[in-house]
Amino acid sequence: MNKEQFYNTAPQKRVEIINEMLKSSSLKEVAKKVGVPESTFSKEMTRGDYVYIKRDNQYYRFIRDKEMVKQNSEQYQDVITFIEQNIETLKVIINDYEGFRKMLILDERVYSKQAEYTNKSIKMNGEVYEEFVEFCKDKYPYLMIQDLVAQSLIDFTNRYK
Repeated sequence: MNKEQFYNTAPQKRVEIINEMLKSSSLKEVAKKVGVPESTFSKEMTRGDYVYIKRDNQYYRFIRDKEMVKQNSEQYQDVITFIEQNIETLKVIINDYEGFRKMLILDERVYSKQAEYTNKSIKMNGEVYEEFVEFCKDKYPYLMIQDLVAQSLIDFTNRYK
C-alpha cells in the first residue's frame, strides 16, 4: 500500500490491509512503508471508529455500548444539574479553600478542655526560636506561642508519619 492508496481506501478495507502489515511490522514501520508520518497515520486510521490496541499490534472497530452511553450521559447530566444549581456555593467553597491554604487552623487537640497540660523544657537553637517567635507575633498575634508550638508538633508528626 502506498500513500495514495492509504488515503483513498475505505476505512474497513484499509484496516484489513494495515492489520495484515502489522503482523510482521511495528506501527512506526508500517507508517514509514506507507509513506505517511506516524501521527497522521494514527489519526487517519481512527476514521470509521477504529482504535489501535498496542498489546495486540492491531486495529479494531470501536463498538459503543448504547446502554452504557445512556447511563453515563444520565450520570453526567445529574452532575451538571447539581453544579448549575449550586454554582454560587461552589465558588464560595473554592474561594475559601484557596484562602485556607494561607489560613492557620488549629487542631482541636491543641485547645481541648479535656487536655492535660504538662511543662516541658526543650533545648533548641536560640536563633531558630527567636525567628519562630517573631513570625508568630507578626502573623498570628492573637494566638499563644504554646498553641503554635503544639500545632507545629502535630503538623510535623502528620507530615512524617
